[in-house]
Amino acid sequence: MSKTIVLTGTGRDQVGIVARLTEALFELGCNLLDSSMTLLRGEFAIIVMVELPGEETLEALQAKLASIEKSLGLTIHVRELSEAELEPGDTPRNPYLISVYGADKPGIVAGITRVLANLGINISDVQTSSTKSETGDVFVMILEVEAPDNLSVNELTGILTKEGKALGVDVTVQPIEIMEL
Repeated sequence: MSKTIVLTGTGRDQVGIVARLTEALFELGCNLLDSSMTLLRGEFAIIVMVELPGEETLEALQAKLASIEKSLGLTIHVRELSEAELEPGDTPRNPYLISVYGADKPGIVAGITRVLANLGINISDVQTSSTKSETGDVFVMILEVEAPDNLSVNELTGILTKEGKALGVDVTVQPIEIMEL
C-alpha cells in the first residue's frame, strides 16, 4: 500500500532545485500529488505532497534526499501522513480574497490575521510584499480565506475596514468563485 508523504524544503535559490528534487522522487517511483513553491528575496521554499510506492520506505526517501540536501544547501523535512490526515476536509466555506495595501510598518499582518482568527476564518494562502517607492515603503498582502457561513461579505468588509483604518492600510474583500480543476 502506498504512503502519502509531505516534503518541505528551504534554501538559497539556485537553478535546478525543482529538477533535482522531482527527479529523485521519480526515481523512487513517487507520484507528485500537490505542490507549492515560491521564491522570497533569494530564498526558495517548496512543499510537495507525493505518493510513495508501498515497496519503498520513508527511510529510503530520506536517504535519497540527503545527498540533494547537502549538494544544494537545502533543509528538507519529510513526514508520512496518517490515515486520519488523509481524510477529506470539510467542504470549503465561503471563500474570499482579501487585499491589504498601505504604508509599511510592523504589525499589519498580526493585526489583520488576529481579526480573522477571532472571526473563525481560516487562512488558506497568504502572500506579502514590501517595496520601496518615492514616498516610502509600500506593503501589500493578499489572503485567500474561508469564512463561516454566518458571516456575510458586508460584515467582513466592515470589520476589516475598521481594523485597516486603525493600522493605516486599505482593505478590500471579494468573494472567490470556486472552480474545480
